[in-house]
Amino acid sequence: MIKVFIVEDEIIAIQSIIVDLKKLGYQVVGECSDGDKALDKIIDANPDLVLMDIKIKGEKDGIKLAEELNKFYSIPVVYLTAYADENTLSRATKTSPYGYIIKPYKTQDLAITITLALSRYQEIEKIKKKLTEQQEKLNFSTKHDEVTQLPNQLSLVENFNGILEVFYQQLNSESYENDRDIPKLISILYLSFDRFKLIRDEFGQDLGNLLLKALVKRLQANLSEETIITRLEGDEFALIIPPISMKQQAIDIAKMLLKKITPPLIYKNKEIYIDFKIGISFYPLHGQNIDELLYKAKQAVKDLEKMGENQYQVYSPTLHKYTPKQISLEAQLHHALEKNQLELYYQPKVEVKTSKIIGAEALLRWNHPEEKFISPAVFIPLAEETGLIESIGEWVLHQACEQFKILQKKYRPDLQVAVNLSARQFNEDLLEHKILKILAFHYFNPSLLELELTESTLVRNTSVAIKKLNKLKSAGLKIAIDDFGTGYSSLGYIQDFNFDILKIDRCFVKDINQNKKNATITKYLIEMAHQLNLSVVAEGVEIEPELAFLHKNNCDYYQGYLFSRPLPFSQFQELLDNNI
Repeated sequence: MIKVFIVEDEIIAIQSIIVDLKKLGYQVVGECSDGDKALDKIIDANPDLVLMDIKIKGEKDGIKLAEELNKFYSIPVVYLTAYADENTLSRATKTSPYGYIIKPYKTQDLAITITLALSRYQEIEKIKKKLTEQQEKLNFSTKHDEVTQLPNQLSLVENFNGILEVFYQQLNSESYENDRDIPKLISILYLSFDRFKLIRDEFGQDLGNLLLKALVKRLQANLSEETIITRLEGDEFALIIPPISMKQQAIDIAKMLLKKITPPLIYKNKEIYIDFKIGISFYPLHGQNIDELLYKAKQAVKDLEKMGENQYQVYSPTLHKYTPKQISLEAQLHHALEKNQLELYYQPKVEVKTSKIIGAEALLRWNHPEEKFISPAVFIPLAEETGLIESIGEWVLHQACEQFKILQKKYRPDLQVAVNLSARQFNEDLLEHKILKILAFHYFNPSLLELELTESTLVRNTSVAIKKLNKLKSAGLKIAIDDFGTGYSSLGYIQDFNFDILKIDRCFVKDINQNKKNATITKYLIEMAHQLNLSVVAEGVEIEPELAFLHKNNCDYYQGYLFSRPLPFSQFQELLDNNI
């Protein structure tokens, strides 16, 4: 029997509705006339449908109550009210009700409306379930290697954070008899199987894939279930070993693998030898995040190049210091701001349906007097490590606001500018106050500034990141998740953070008209984002077929060389002259 809960201001009206509902075969599981108390009663009653009057007792009216109910629970609401003015209807419509009945009503109208509401609700729930299943499949395919079914590089941060949580739980445990047993390290092992390329070239891709699967079986047979085995690019693997108390335990694992994995595989009575090298790094000795730890484990393998195969090495900071060129760049970067060597370029953000520029992403360039062009991939990490990114980031915000204020006055008042925030900037104390101070200085509308963050920046400490994002959002700023799909955690975290915009990375857009896997992923990403009320920006669009696919699948905006490369301010103005 269908269960109905009634929220109604008049006691007499409640009794009348109960009589009508029972005649129609429905079960009334609760009633309330006070908006401040109704939510808890509805939750306790767990009805299939709520009949909601708009004018009720308490500070919350029926529309406000429906808004709160929608935030946490999926229960269809039908408004049953005498209020039908335009403003009330507009407010009620925003809560996505399943029906609207004007009192006094006919019993037949009540019956039809409830039937249609429940039918529509069931259809929507089916769609939600299907979308959830698609998301789960997409999440698996995005985070797992197609050949070996192992987690791939996109899952590294999430998996490392899981091990990290176990590490601190064990660290805080009081169950250890002596200090030697207390976990102090998490080890990362980077495995490089260089000869697999030669094997594939000689025997073909199919055999190469069979050998990879056989190799994975050997790894799984010799490692604990808690060890996370990840396939990286090509013939590279990474292992995240559960917390250990001594370095020697990781070294023993490396020695064991070199012994257990290297016996030859037999194919058509031929012996195929597997040679590989292992690099080892330790948290927290060599880094605070998985990117840094994996990089250093790879550096350890580079030191083995002249020592032959089947070797291991632990990363040593003494062997990996800055080159003289890096030291020189760091010194010059200190003076780049005061010497006016930094400049912002702007890559247009374009509406897919109209081809109109709606804003741009600000990109930092260093006009070095000698090197001419230094990639941001080189000097931005350098600025991060030295702490210069904070003053540079502040300059970027000032410059972007100042220049876009000019553009808003000359062209359109709603032109938006997007600025990238690095991990170090995002973790600054009182970040939102610093940004608001800059916006106030330039009289810049906060809703027209978009802050772009990568997933790896956010997932290092999710609870802190969520609070900080909420503060930025409450200030009126727009938040975009950048390079979506390459930051490891993807679909799991997008539900936790309060974003406005999802940016699909170029790797999913490239050749999307020919690559079925990319097409499927991108299509579902767009659908999912829209279900979550996010706008979608596709990055790196370079050819017309890619744009046609995005248009067909209702992508909102795009960036890329098809429309324009990043431009200095003066050239971006010229582009606007011909587009606005």
